[in-house]
Parts: sequence; C-alpha cells; structure tokens
Amino acid sequence: MAFLLFLCWGSLPTHAQTKRKITGKITLSDRNIAPGVTISVKGSTQVALSDNQGHYQIEAADNAVLVFSQVGTSSQEIAVNNRQQIDVILAFDVSQMDEVVVIGYGTQKKRDVTGAISSVTEKAIIERQPLDVYDAMQGQVPGLQIAQESGRPGAGSSVRIRGIATFEGGAEPLYIVDGAQGVNIDGINPADIASIEVLRDAASAAIYGARSANGVIIITTKKGKEGQPQISARYLQSFSELANKIPQANAAERRLFDFKRTGNWSSQADSLNPSYNADNDMQDLLTRTAVRNQIDLSVSGANKALSYYGSAGYLRDQGIIINSWANIIRGRFNMDYRANDRFSMGTRVQLSYSEENRINEGNTLNQAIQRPPTFRVYMPDGTLAPNIGGRRNPLAEALLRKNEYANYDASIYNYLSYQIFDALKFTVDLNARGTYNSQDSFVPKLLSNSNDQNEGRAQNNFRTYWQTQSYFNYDQSFNDHTINAVLGFMADQQYYEGASIGGRMFLSEEVTTMNSAQELLQNQIYTDGWRNSSASVFGRLGYSYKGRYLINSNLRYDGSSRFGADNRWGFFPSISAGWRFSDESFMKFTKKWVDDAKIRISYGLTGNDRIPEYMALQRYEGGNFYNGISGVAPSSAFGNSTLSWESTKQFNLGADLSFFDGRMSIVADWYNKITDDLLYNAPLPVETGFNTVRVNVGSIQNRGFEFIINGLIVQNKNWKWDVSYNMTFNNNTVRKLSDGVPISRGPGDGVWLVEEGGRLGNFYGWQALGIYQYDESNAWSEKGDQLTPVFDNTGDFTGYALNGTPYTGEVRQLTTRGNTSNGGDVIWKDLNGDGSIDDADRMILGNAQPKWTAGFAHNISYKNIQLSFNLYGGYGGMIYNRARQQGATIATTNATPDPGYIHGAWAKQGDVATWYRPANNSMGNARELSSMFLEDASFIRLRNLRLTYNLSTEWIRKIKLQQVGIYFFGNNLLTWTDYSWYDPEVAFNNALEMGLDNGRYPRKREMGFGININF
Repeated sequence: MAFLLFLCWGSLPTHAQTKRKITGKITLSDRNIAPGVTISVKGSTQVALSDNQGHYQIEAADNAVLVFSQVGTSSQEIAVNNRQQIDVILAFDVSQMDEVVVIGYGTQKKRDVTGAISSVTEKAIIERQPLDVYDAMQGQVPGLQIAQESGRPGAGSSVRIRGIATFEGGAEPLYIVDGAQGVNIDGINPADIASIEVLRDAASAAIYGARSANGVIIITTKKGKEGQPQISARYLQSFSELANKIPQANAAERRLFDFKRTGNWSSQADSLNPSYNADNDMQDLLTRTAVRNQIDLSVSGANKALSYYGSAGYLRDQGIIINSWANIIRGRFNMDYRANDRFSMGTRVQLSYSEENRINEGNTLNQAIQRPPTFRVYMPDGTLAPNIGGRRNPLAEALLRKNEYANYDASIYNYLSYQIFDALKFTVDLNARGTYNSQDSFVPKLLSNSNDQNEGRAQNNFRTYWQTQSYFNYDQSFNDHTINAVLGFMADQQYYEGASIGGRMFLSEEVTTMNSAQELLQNQIYTDGWRNSSASVFGRLGYSYKGRYLINSNLRYDGSSRFGADNRWGFFPSISAGWRFSDESFMKFTKKWVDDAKIRISYGLTGNDRIPEYMALQRYEGGNFYNGISGVAPSSAFGNSTLSWESTKQFNLGADLSFFDGRMSIVADWYNKITDDLLYNAPLPVETGFNTVRVNVGSIQNRGFEFIINGLIVQNKNWKWDVSYNMTFNNNTVRKLSDGVPISRGPGDGVWLVEEGGRLGNFYGWQALGIYQYDESNAWSEKGDQLTPVFDNTGDFTGYALNGTPYTGEVRQLTTRGNTSNGGDVIWKDLNGDGSIDDADRMILGNAQPKWTAGFAHNISYKNIQLSFNLYGGYGGMIYNRARQQGATIATTNATPDPGYIHGAWAKQGDVATWYRPANNSMGNARELSSMFLEDASFIRLRNLRLTYNLSTEWIRKIKLQQVGIYFFGNNLLTWTDYSWYDPEVAFNNALEMGLDNGRYPRKREMGFGININF
C-alpha cells in the first residue's frame, strides 16, 4: 500500500516557473462574502481556500489560469494575465445545491429522499467539540434519543430511534461505517467524521433487513481533497468538576438522626470516640478537578487518481472521582485509488487502544452518600481506615480497589469497484475486525468485611468478525425519467471466546498475578465461546419522473443462525413515495417564497435477530454437580426451537419544506411503528428443572411526531446567525403479551409492571398521601374519608371530627400488611377500600419515558469570531431515586439519610412531617417502591458552548499556515431541573427496567480551551 501511494503521488505534475503572489476577495451573487472557496491553479496541484472574510492568497505564474469553485455555485476559470489582484463574484448554481445523503449501498440527492433521513454535518460536529460519536449526535436529530450511561470516563451511551421497540432483543440501532457493519463505534474519532445519516423509518432502513428494526446510523469518514497535502493539528485541554453536588448530612445532622431514631444519643454519636468523631464531606474527599488532554493530527490529499486521509489521536481523560481514568489512542487510514475510468479500489483501516480504571459505583458512590459522616476515613497513623460499623470506607474503595480494563481493536475494510458501463457498476467488499479485551481486578484485605483475605480476578476475551458484500448499482436517466437500482448479496460471521480465573489469599498485594494466589476460586474459573453467522440477498428499485414524482422499494431476505432450523429466514420489504407538489402548476404563485415542498409516505418491515447465541438449542455446560465431581448437565436456560424473528412494521408520513431561498426549512414526520413477536427471557416454574426460556411473547407500538426547523436569521457582510430546533413526541404502548399475563420486574415485589394497554417503564407501587401526625390520625369514616383527631387543652384525645363537625360514626383503622399504622407512618392510598394496605393497593405511579425531547442549536458569527451553543432537554419522564431511598431505609446497616429527610422526618406525636419516622418496618418507612421516591426527570441542559476566534489570514500566512483557530468551550454548563440527585438524564439500556437511579457515576461540568491549526 505504501508503494502504491508513493507511485501514484509521484505521478503528480510539477512545474518550475516564475510565480507571483495573487490576492483578492470572493463574494457571492447576493453580495455576501464567500468563505471556504477552493482556489486552484489549473493543471497543477496548488490550492488555497478563502478565509472567513472571503479573502484568498495564492502563488501562480503570469500565464496561469485560476479555478474558483464551491459547492452550490458555478465554477469560474480566470486567467491571471500578469495581475496581482483578482476579485471574483460567484453565482449560485441551483443544479449543484442538492445535498447528497448516504443511504444503504449508495447515495441520493437529499431533495429526492422519500424516507425519513436526518443528517449531522461535519460543520455541526466541529462546532460541538464532541468526546465521541454519541456526543456528536445528541440533540441534533429528531427522533433520536441518546443518554450517557454514566459520567465515568470511557462510559458508553444508550441510543434509541423512535422509542423502544423490543423487550430484550437488543434495542441499539445498526451502525454502518463507510459501508461496513461491525466496526467499533467507540474507536471512531469524531474529528474523522465527514457526515452522519440517521435512517429513522422502515423504508430507509429495510435494505439492512434483520438488524434494522431499531433504525440505522450511517457514518462516513473523511477523504482527501484535490490539491496540496493538508496537515491539520488540534490540541485541547479541559478542566472538570462535579456538576451538581447533592445535599449530604454532616456530623451534627447524623447525631440528630440517631436521636430521632432511638430517642437516645448512641455510641456512634459520641464525639469523644475516635472511630466516630469525624465530620467528613465524602463528596469533597472523593471528587477532584479532573483534566482532559486531547491531541489529534491528520494528513490528507488527493489527485485525479488517488485520495488519502490519515489521522492519529490521543485522549487522556481523568474522572472527577479519584483514581478513575481512561486513556484512548485512535488511528485511521482511508485510501481511494482510481486506476482508470472503469476500475477503482479503496481501503479503510481503523485502529484503537483504550484502557481505563472503573470504580465500583455501589461500594464507592453509594457508600459515600450513605456512610455516616462521623465514621473516620483515616487511622491515627495516616493509613486508610477499614470497614467500620458494617460500612465500607469509600475513599479506600476508590484508591485501593483495582478494576482495570483494556481493549485492542483493529478493523480493515477493502473494496473493488468496476464500472461495467456508464449506468452499471459492480462493487465487492470485505470487512474484517479483531478485538481483544481484558479485565484485571483486585480487592486488598483492607476492603474485605473481615480484613482477613484479598481476592483477585483476571478475564479476557477475543472476538473476530468478517463480512463480505457484492452488489450492482444501476443509475440511468433519459428524458424526464430516472431509474436507479441495487442488487446484492451479503454474508458475515462472528466468533467469540473468553476465559476467566479468580483467586484469593495472595501472598503479596503488590504482585496480583494468579500464580501468587494460594487458593483458586472454582466458581470463577471457566471458558466460553460461541459463533454466529448470517447471509442476505437485498435489492432496491427507484424511479423518478421530473424529480416531481418519486417511488422507491427495498427488499431483503435474511438468514440467521441464531434461530431454529424452521425459522432462520425472514423477508423484509418496504415501499416509499414522494410528491414534489411545489413543481406543480397550481403552486406557481408561491415561487417567490417557496423553494421546495414535498410530501413523503412510506411503509416497511424490518427485523431484529439480536439475542444471545444458541437460545434455539438445548445447551449443556460443565460444573460441580454431585459430590464435588465435575460433570455435564443441561444449562438452566431451556432451548426453544420455535424461536423466531422480532419484526417491526412501520408507517411514516412526512413533509419537507424550504422557504426564502433556503433561509428556512421544515422537516416533519408522523410515524406508527408496531413490533410483533417480542423476544423475552421468560422465567419457568422450578418444577421444570430450568430457570428461563427465550420466547416470542407479544407486541408493542410506538407512535409519534417529530420535526426539525432550520433558519438563517441573519446573513450579511459581517454577521451570520443560524438556528436549528428539533422536537420529538413519542407514545409507547404494549399491545399484546403472551396469554395476557403481565410481567413484573425489579427488586422486592417488583418495581416495573408491563401489561397490555400500558407503557414500557410504568412504575408500579403504593401511592403516599402524607404522614400520620398522631397515632389517632389513622382513623377513617365508613365512606373512606380521613377523620381529624381532636385534643383538649391538656393534650388528651377527645374524639374525631369530619370537615370541622364532630364525628360519631364507626371509626376504621388501616392496617399495613397486618400491622396497624401509627403516628409517623406513611398514609397509603387504600385503592380497593378494604382497609388493608397490601399488594392489591399497588397502582401505576408514573412512567420513565419522557413525553417529549428537544434540541436547540445556535451558531452566531461576526467576522473572525464564532459563537455556538446547544440546548437539550426532555419533559415528562420520572426517575425512581433508589439511591436516596437506600439512605433513608432504616433497615440498611448504619445508613445515613440526606438532610432533607433528617430535618423533615416525624419524631413525636403531633409533628407535621414530610417524611416517615425512622423505624425498621417494611411499609412504614417505605422500603419498597412508592411515590415518595419517584421524581420528575424533566430538564433543560446547556449541553455545550464554544467561542472561536480565527486569526487574521494575512498574519498566519506570513508563517506559512493556512488557518489557525483558538477556541474556548464548555460542556454541561447548566442544568435546570427539579430532580434532587446528581443527574436527571438516566440511560435506558434495559427496556423493562427504565428510569432507575441506583447511584451512578455523576456527570461532570467541563470547561476548556483548544487550538486548531491547518498547515
């Protein structure tokens, strides 16, 4: 490959002629400046770009010809003729102003798209300064919901397109990178991305068949541009801190809590006891100002035969919690070679290495919030304190627990393309990927409950993937007709093997290799592996008449080894149509203000095969099953040979509108998406001898409306201001379950209820109405009205009143699971009116899914200064704040509630309280799910802000540079929300258990600066 690059580059023409410096200014026909225009010397490789003010500078011979070109304008060729200044006015070329979007196995003019496709441009990505691909897309695309799993460095994100359409079948969209599946998305440097297309409806995604039920995201990386080699460098440094510090009890509040709980000052409230006389702010002890350093380099170029792009990047990202970090190295090489007018080839190589240390969030974050602040962190000799009172030392957990991960990933994609004749092209490609992961964990003696032994574990796995595709592209225009078609074949295979070994009683805590363990842990020694494969035939046929009437159809026939022999193949068709009514004669009166207006309609079927391997087969596994002797027995999961595809039917109705010479555009879509044969891991009765079986259980529906409005508010000689606003409304309904039987999920008696007619994410529990002020407050009339206890001047109870009138009727008392409720207990809603609070009184309390999400982007520029910022938010979802509940659960050993609970808890008869009394009983102190710990998750976030200054072109060219930009940026700067804990934005990886905050790594607030240099 290096030889080929050298050979082709060496063929570039060179000329030794006397040259002069030529300068000038380029404007557009509407009198606006024209930045980013390419100026080249015809017949040579010399090239320059106009700056933000439209100025340019280039060296050329007196008899040379300059070529001025920019997308959307008509190119001009101007002879130098011994001039030193040439000013140019470029005219708009309507025929070129059609943006091209990448679709499955080809491209299409954006104005001719009949499906629901949204794009994220290179410009939008650059302005955002994203950490990863997910960060680059969040809030930019209607219908696309992205939530970071946690604030931990290296953490992934959950991505959903048009709601959640599966129970346990894999809800992530399919990613296509430069035409290839299976590429490591986390290994892509956002600086290498040229565009992102999000295929939201079935008509757009169906050509990918069995893996496209959750939508498709197509990522195209950068290529070289004709002219001299372009070298770019970027460096940034940022500083981060905890974005939102939650209230935490101090020592005095902990002692008050103990007194409220017991009526006495306990030994753990003794300020003279050295083990319990601290006053720690664990959030301050655990968090830090974290530093992120990132450097990216790229080299690119092209001539008529060869295009290349190479990049390398390094990211060092400290976490805001001490001893958490991630280091990432990423590299890419893209090459396209055109041997002649018929034959072309290319390659895409992506390499990445990442390493990170993950803290144990439960043992660190939750312990930090719940552990009494009076418990010491350090011993008198300065060493870290061990577990005290059944509570771990969070600082010791963060500093001493080792939990390191490493990932090596490499992928290479090659293609060959042959133009059989002008309208027909054949392409064959091969993509291969290899991944190696390792995990090394170690827990020293100090962190064990009894401080008597240490424990370690080592895991590793290796994964390979290959895919090959062969397809024909046909594209022919004649008169007013255009026909395009695709026909192809795909096959792929994935292989995995892994191993684990664990041990304890290591002789040295400095050397933690397994050969130094005195005892190996049998339950942690295992190997496993699997293999899956698939094959597909696919096709597309499109027709356009005058660009006014459009129709497209896709077909795909998929086979997957994950299903039984009778259900391995699935057929996934789609059809879509568009009508550009702005071209009709009856719309002539709108031509002055309507540029383009089109209606789209589509319907299609897509599939989902993403389940664990061999679920259709009865598997066997080894283990110690009798008298310590290893044997082989059926696995706990029963094989289901009738297992079949999830299939999603989707109808879409949309409109694309453009006004005022492109200054305003609106894209809107309404959709109805139904998924049948949902894949679910159902529990089995113990009598069967199995625990679970994977089955197809029912149907779910997502209906919604989404739109995006783009507007160019101001554009003149010095100023430009453009905005983009998108919004998504989605309603999710469970249409059918197996035999209509509801599914309950979550700890205890269940937290989430999935039932026919309900929504995924429905919280199921008890409704709290308040706190009983007195023991006598647990009094109810025959009709179910709560009575008011009456006391005389001495405080003695004298009777009851109802609405201010003495009550003499029958008085009923509520019991909570057989126990009479007293003062300080929660007043639960007696749903069925039987006087007993039990499981029959549980109800739907709310839902985790937001009613709508929205993104709002602004870009403002004045001469060489640009300001961009993005807002993102959601409304209507709820969060189960289990982290707060665990602190306020008195049965939890030495748990410490937050100050709001401590000061608001009931302590004595007559207290008007917002929180229940500190008592160790199941329902009285709300240990299970209730409305008391469900919170509104609505929020608006200033997602990012960036201020850029581009240095004067005249100055930087004196030092032989093309462009220098200095910028300051901030991420997650402000969040407006009523949620009481760290972050209202909760990931939704588990469709059946959404909206749970169990004590996640908190999100950071980041501010930094950087510099971009183009040589």
